[in-house]
Amino acid sequence: MNWRSFGVRIAMVSVALPLIGVLVFLLPWQRHLALNVVVAAVAVVGSLEVVGLLGARRIPVSRWLAPVLAGTLPVAAWLQAAGFAPPGVELHLLWTAAAVGVILVRSIIFQRAATLRALLAYAGSSLLAVLYPGFFLSFITRMTGLPEPALTVAFFLCVIFGDDMLAYFLGSLLGRSTRLDLPVSPNKSIVGFAGGIAGAVIVALLFHWLAGGFPRRGLGPDIAVAAAIGILGIVGDLVESGLKRSAGVKDSGIIIPGRGGILDSIDSLLLAAPLFYVLLVLLPAAR
Repeated sequence: MNWRSFGVRIAMVSVALPLIGVLVFLLPWQRHLALNVVVAAVAVVGSLEVVGLLGARRIPVSRWLAPVLAGTLPVAAWLQAAGFAPPGVELHLLWTAAAVGVILVRSIIFQRAATLRALLAYAGSSLLAVLYPGFFLSFITRMTGLPEPALTVAFFLCVIFGDDMLAYFLGSLLGRSTRLDLPVSPNKSIVGFAGGIAGAVIVALLFHWLAGGFPRRGLGPDIAVAAAIGILGIVGDLVESGLKRSAGVKDSGIIIPGRGGILDSIDSLLLAAPLFYVLLVLLPAAR
C-alpha cells in the first residue's frame, strides 16, 4: 500500500469537495457559468497534455488549434444549457462536428508537400487532442441544463470520487492476489474493480438518504446508474493509463504536485460523464 499516494488522493478530495460545493451550490448564476469556465479551462489544459503525450512519441499534432477547439466544446454546451440556442437545435453536437471539420480542413489544406505522408497521423492525433478530454468534459456542462443541476453535478463528481478512492484503497491493500496483469495497468485487480463499484454505490445511497431520494429515479435505478458510472470510471482510468504507457511517461503533466497532470486527476470521470447524462435524460423520474 502506497500510503503517500493515498494521502495525496485524500488531500485532493479534501480540496476538491469544498471547491465543488462553492461552484455548484453558491455560484449557480447563469446556469453555473463559474463552474463551466473551470470546465473549459480544464479542457484546454487537458488537451495540451494530450499534445504533450503525442509529442513524447514525436507524433505530429496541432499544438495550438486543437487545445483551443477543445476549450470551445464546453462553451457550446453551456450556450445550449443556458438557453441561447434555438429550441430543438443541438448546438453542442453541431459545434463538435464543426470542430472536427476545422481540424480535418487544417490537416489537409494547409500541409506542405513534404508533410503529406504524416497527414493521417496529424489528423488523427489532432482529433484526439480536441475530443479527449474536451468532448467528454462538455457533458458535465450539459448536466447544468438538467433539473436540479447543482445536485446532479455534485452527485456525479462525488460518485466518481467514491469510485476512485475505494478502488485504489482496496486494490492496493487487498488486491495483490487478484491482479489482472493488464498491459496498460498491471496493478489493477478484481478487488479494486469491485471496491470502486462499491464506493460508487455507497455514495449513491448516501445521496438517496441525505438528498431526498436524489437522483429520483427510484432506489434500484439510482444504484444501477451509480454502478454503471463506477464501471466506466475505472475504464476511463485504464484508457488514460494506456495513453501514458504508449507515450512512455509516468504522468500526463506536472501541474498538480504529487499527482501529475490534469488528465491524471480527471481520467475517471471522462467516459462516465456522457453515460450519466444520457441515463438521466432517458430514465423517467420516479413518481
